[in-house]
Amino acid sequence: MSQARILWSTSGAGVRLIIINVIAFVLVFVPISILHLLNRDADGALILSLLELSGDPLKLLFKPWTIITHLFVHRGLMHILFNMLTLFFTYQLFNRYFDDRRFINVYFVSGFAGAFVFLLSVNLFPLFNVLPINYTAVGASAAVMGVLIAICTYRPDDEVFLFGAFKMKLRWLALLFVLLDLISISNGNEGGHLAHLGGALFGFIWAMNLKKGRDLASFFGKIQDLLSFQKSRKSNLKVAHKRPMKDEDWNLNSKIRQKRIDEILDKISRSGYDSLSKEEKALLFELSKDK
Repeated sequence: MSQARILWSTSGAGVRLIIINVIAFVLVFVPISILHLLNRDADGALILSLLELSGDPLKLLFKPWTIITHLFVHRGLMHILFNMLTLFFTYQLFNRYFDDRRFINVYFVSGFAGAFVFLLSVNLFPLFNVLPINYTAVGASAAVMGVLIAICTYRPDDEVFLFGAFKMKLRWLALLFVLLDLISISNGNEGGHLAHLGGALFGFIWAMNLKKGRDLASFFGKIQDLLSFQKSRKSNLKVAHKRPMKDEDWNLNSKIRQKRIDEILDKISRSGYDSLSKEEKALLFELSKDK
């Protein structure tokens, strides 16, 4: 447990979100798998129905919490694996220029924008009235898309290596992701792809406004203060009791500190010291003192 606490306390917001999503996936699908073995799939479906976002406004009225919970529910291993890999990659890009607080703001507001577009689409487009399907939305895709498109729009000429082999400017990476969703609409999961595009649209609008000095996601900061996604300014590595830290914990602590310092130094070498957030500058100073 001490290793888990240290990992959590030294992780950035993106890694914490990945951890939360994985835990949520296990907590939801282990019971569903057990119920399936007991031939009680209806009960498993009931669990999902309490967490997923329904396209029916009346159902949403009685389950308003699903606006948030649907962002942490995934339908299978490949679904969560792709989303978490994309989230990790996107977080690394975004964190070059912005701190965790702004990342969380854009992430959740993009997710809510995706939910809004999903609800609007399934209640307006004729397709959803013809097909005999109860449309629902789950997953972090819209939130991740929003952050990805935001950083691609803010720094369109930055380059990344896809799969370690293909160099691509961020503007083309954003276009690729958007086109994939547009093309995929006719192949199923129409509401999901439209939700992704809703998140992407907010990310684009956010970045364009930020260039003009307006942060459209800053209002979510008040909610973030309550949820405490940001790392505390005070080090969580300090021992609050009188007992000395065990040798193995101290060694692990030292390795994690050094890894975090190396990550910050790598960021400085890539983008300069001014690219560091206030939090990273303070953390670098504190960790360097403790070495």
